[in-house]
Amino acid sequence: MQALNSSRIAPYPLDSTPNQREAVSFAIENRTTWACFILDRMVSSGTYNPPMLPWSEMEKLKVFRPLSAVEFAFGPDLVSQMNGNENNLSTPQREQTALFDITQSFEVLVSGFDIWAQVMTFIYNDGRRAPGMCAPQNCPWASESPWSKTRHHLQTWRANQHHRLYYPDNSVLAHTTLGYGESFTYLNLLYSICTLMLHREYFPFMPTGLTAPRGPIDPPTLEGESPEGWWEASAFELFGAAENIACLLHEASECGAEIISPFVGFCAFSAAYMNLYVFRFPQMNLSRSQNAERNLAYCMAYLENFRQVWTLGDSWLATIKNASLLYQRATSDRSRYQGKSRADFDVLHQSIHEFRVVDRSDQHLQEIEGAEREAVPVPTPATNAGTDSLDLDMPLNNLLTEVSTYAHEQGMWSHWWGSLDDINMSVFQDQDNPV
Repeated sequence: MQALNSSRIAPYPLDSTPNQREAVSFAIENRTTWACFILDRMVSSGTYNPPMLPWSEMEKLKVFRPLSAVEFAFGPDLVSQMNGNENNLSTPQREQTALFDITQSFEVLVSGFDIWAQVMTFIYNDGRRAPGMCAPQNCPWASESPWSKTRHHLQTWRANQHHRLYYPDNSVLAHTTLGYGESFTYLNLLYSICTLMLHREYFPFMPTGLTAPRGPIDPPTLEGESPEGWWEASAFELFGAAENIACLLHEASECGAEIISPFVGFCAFSAAYMNLYVFRFPQMNLSRSQNAERNLAYCMAYLENFRQVWTLGDSWLATIKNASLLYQRATSDRSRYQGKSRADFDVLHQSIHEFRVVDRSDQHLQEIEGAEREAVPVPTPATNAGTDSLDLDMPLNNLLTEVSTYAHEQGMWSHWWGSLDDINMSVFQDQDNPV
């Protein structure tokens, strides 16, 4: 992962001075420390695995802010480092005098992954289902609600970046030619996945009875009244983020900057699910997601490549295929699924947040078949190109006849890293710049 490594530091020149060598050593140590911070956020991601490097600990240790690419290459200006974390973008009170450009992407990544962990902490601590979170003062549109404060932190982080860091206004290819393709991809994936996870928390799992975007319809429902147009704007951000992730991954693949890592895989998985959702329920974005089927195909193509390296991809693909089966049936005969909610598909709903190598396909199919048995039998209507054009639906009748069982599960939200045995290491051989 080029954005986290130290490959840009050249060996000491033969005529280097002690001060120059000290500066280089400082740069390497600084970059390594913050790389560990980012990896720590990737591993914990708000789950029950607490971060090993909390921000308070970094401040206590007086770790200097992350270096820019220029400082990393030429050595830092130690005078500018004296304020340490006070000069870091992640500090809300920081007075921003200049926008961060691509050469400062490492500093932006550090702050972004810290925000990502905050977003996932909110989600995995039950989000809107947590006690008191549906009260009027905690509704997402309330300015002092936990959701609103987290989103404000995310938006501030984004606003402090130079406009050339924004996707899709700028291309992956342009930054790849400068050697910053991976950094640009990570930055925009971070922003989009945080946006997606925040807004998705309030959208219904099974919106068969809705004709327009609307918040949760299954308990607990929100106790406050939303401002006019709030759900339409929320849907625009949610499904726009899912589209941006899909297109970003596709462009990165097209220009040779594809990144195969669990975090990026989770982004692809989450975007695939939401593009599938809006393809089957276009009314949830006022029919604005015209390319949902294409975007789903982009995500599935990435996950097919991903699964060649990480077996984690197998369970994500199975979850998407099972969700496709459910939503195809629900949209083919809406009356059979009227009144159904995520309570009827609890395991499948849990799986859309899943980081681990766990295949719950048998349980997904049991939930889907159970919902079918509870409904009044109705002849299946003839298929048509509008509802059955997804390739995902074709093999589902014989889907996953054998189910893997994992005895090493460590709780509901355990580690999302597989063991070394789960990684195809041959993919990394004979590569000059391994991911």
